[in-house]
Amino acid sequence: MASLNPITGTLGVQNASHLLRRATFGPRLPDIQLFSGMTAAAAIQELLLPQTPPDLPIDYLSGTDWVYPNTYDPSHSTSTIAQFTSAWWIENMRSSGNNLTDRMVWFYHTHFPMILSRIQNRPQFSLDYLRLLRFYALGNYKDLAKAICIDNAMLVHLDGNLNVKGAPQENFAREFLELFTVGKGPQVGPDDYTNFTETDVKALTKALTGWGIDTTFQTIDPVTGLPTGEVKNNQTTSTRHDVSDKQFSAAFNNTVIQTTGVTGSNATIQGVYQELDDVIDMIFNSPHTAKNICRRIYRQFVYFDITNEIETDIIEPLALILEQNNFEIIPVLETLLASEHFYDVDNGITEDNNIGAIIKSPVDLVVGTMRLFNLDVPDKTTDLENHYELYRQLIFHLDAQGLDFFEPYDVAGYDAYFQEPGFHRNWISSNYLANRYKIAEFLIDGLENSSGTVLLKLDIVDFVQSNCSNPSDADVLMQELVGWMIPVQLTTDRYNFFKDNVLLDQLTPAFWTTAWDNYVLTNDDTTVRMQLEKLALAMMQSPEYQLF
Repeated sequence: MASLNPITGTLGVQNASHLLRRATFGPRLPDIQLFSGMTAAAAIQELLLPQTPPDLPIDYLSGTDWVYPNTYDPSHSTSTIAQFTSAWWIENMRSSGNNLTDRMVWFYHTHFPMILSRIQNRPQFSLDYLRLLRFYALGNYKDLAKAICIDNAMLVHLDGNLNVKGAPQENFAREFLELFTVGKGPQVGPDDYTNFTETDVKALTKALTGWGIDTTFQTIDPVTGLPTGEVKNNQTTSTRHDVSDKQFSAAFNNTVIQTTGVTGSNATIQGVYQELDDVIDMIFNSPHTAKNICRRIYRQFVYFDITNEIETDIIEPLALILEQNNFEIIPVLETLLASEHFYDVDNGITEDNNIGAIIKSPVDLVVGTMRLFNLDVPDKTTDLENHYELYRQLIFHLDAQGLDFFEPYDVAGYDAYFQEPGFHRNWISSNYLANRYKIAEFLIDGLENSSGTVLLKLDIVDFVQSNCSNPSDADVLMQELVGWMIPVQLTTDRYNFFKDNVLLDQLTPAFWTTAWDNYVLTNDDTTVRMQLEKLALAMMQSPEYQLF
């Protein structure tokens, strides 16, 4: 039976590595060592420690960020500044340490997706969107959902700024119900999706009329301190908000939402804000909302397949925890990430192992490799132009692997996180797989700028010498590399393939010992570098390395 009971004892290397792969963008060797001696509860508290927000991205021409009132240098196009935002985000993933915040920012981006190109002419909006996700990363889901409704970027992305009295625009209301909150259940009648109906889409659309983007950045959320959208005609009343009654269906207990503040035929500004509160309360009173959120969390952190057993034993208890804690997300994460089920010790069946069961997204593959091998990047303080150039190249490689970063193909997000039946298998095609393998070659050969300056390179000899306990012993070397790089238990045949066929090149372990000792004595790394680069390439291009 699937169990949310907490795992006992210290984590050990395998469970610590599993937790760090799922809760961060990949373990670093010191983190594995630290977490392996912790209990799950202690490790999760470490992951939840408050983080200082990262410094804002800087335009290297103007020398400033572009958060109002600052502006970027006009020599840069808005699309270039948007690329800088993406680079800043990936750098945050790489440098985030052993903390859950950046994984949750990514989760919320996959859940509240936003397509950068739709708003790239206003790059401040995309940066504020990411800052909003970061503010609520370990906070209150209900508050985040409310804030998303009037986020400048989202108002543009899903046409909420076009939704006015007399000319309703349903895009945002539909996605808010179908994706962000209650979810779409089985269709049980015309326009009836169990958890909501078309009547509810229309009513919610009316309740959300009259919001627009604030290009002056003067409307500030008092909780987050971030700019938001504004009520159109934001003086004392709004002529664009529909003040008629909003009649919802039986899915929401036939609730009627009214505009509480009306002057003449127009809503007061306070009334528009209150109506937003009222519809959020109504939607979050539905039992389907907490369950839908917990299913999305489960698929992000555990596995895509939610069986009847998982629904009963995992999703429903987590949803109850979420509701009992007024939609604070931390209690759910604490319970799930410490559970026997997360570490797959809740039954004796090995075939349904949750460890190493998910195909890495391209960003997990690339950033996780950078973190595992502790790869240096151009310094963003002293070499910002090359810093951005590196991430521009990495974004290109992510796209080649099937992740158009910050550009999901669908308003529902990236296929791997929602598209049945494939889910994570959508990351793999013959073309995507070939490009996954190519990134390993690029990392070993080195990524360069147009002038030939190396921007990123894996020096596997230096890594082995700095981290392996006895690199001259082929078995010790292999066991440690496999433990760090491969999330699943290798068969004897696979282990021997990597050791005998790749590292030793069909020669004896004594060959390797002699080669390594000669390198230490003479500083000539020709032989050991050739063999270690072959080994690193073979392991990074293995099916097992694609999993986490």
